[in-house]
Amino acid sequence: MDHDIIVHNGGCHCRKVRWRVQAPNSVVAWKCNCSDCSMRGNVHFSVPTERFELLGDSKDFLTTYTFGTQIAKHIFYKSSSKHKGNYHLLITLLKICAGMDEDLIVHNGGCHCGRVRWRVQAPSSVVAWKCNCSDCSMRGNVHFIVPSRRFELLGDSKELLTTYTFGTNTAKHTFCKVCGITSFYIPRSNADGIAITFRCVDLGTLSHVEINFNDGKNWESSYNQSGIASCSV
Repeated sequence: MDHDIIVHNGGCHCRKVRWRVQAPNSVVAWKCNCSDCSMRGNVHFSVPTERFELLGDSKDFLTTYTFGTQIAKHIFYKSSSKHKGNYHLLITLLKICAGMDEDLIVHNGGCHCGRVRWRVQAPSSVVAWKCNCSDCSMRGNVHFIVPSRRFELLGDSKELLTTYTFGTNTAKHTFCKVCGITSFYIPRSNADGIAITFRCVDLGTLSHVEINFNDGKNWESSYNQSGIASCSV
């Protein structure tokens, strides 16, 4: 997505802390209900650290609060006497994108008849995509995307699958030969990933599903603006 990235400038209310960040003009933000985020109403988007730059002497005005696992580094303007409250940084790097493995759990799932079974590593809270392309509209597809390395077909499931392609033939719409359910497939937007139909995940491991809209009817413009390509990194 580098060709869609622009420079955003920002900082705290008093402007002692200033930064610039490279990110798309359309981002996916996260509203967290952990004890800390709930108290300060945090909604944030994440970027790789190499795309973030503190400006001037901003570092001199910052302090950091950690708790629990000590992985998250909650950064705020040090003149505040409270750790919790109105943090002034507009971007909170709760966790570096590349280091989210600590939050991954194993989900099991499959088709309706149970002949196709798989397991996938993903957070308990996921962002899913509802697409309006000709194929997804017909089958009511809503899916979340993972890197292919985090997906595993089980048993002889591969023998029970068949694949449908159309258009550019990039997307591989796989479905069970017996019940016809597409429990997963390779999407055009993420040829290096797997799209998981969230309703095909066994009950009990997904705690939250945020559904975003993907304009598959205008695929190129939606792909460039949505940031969906980063889901399989």
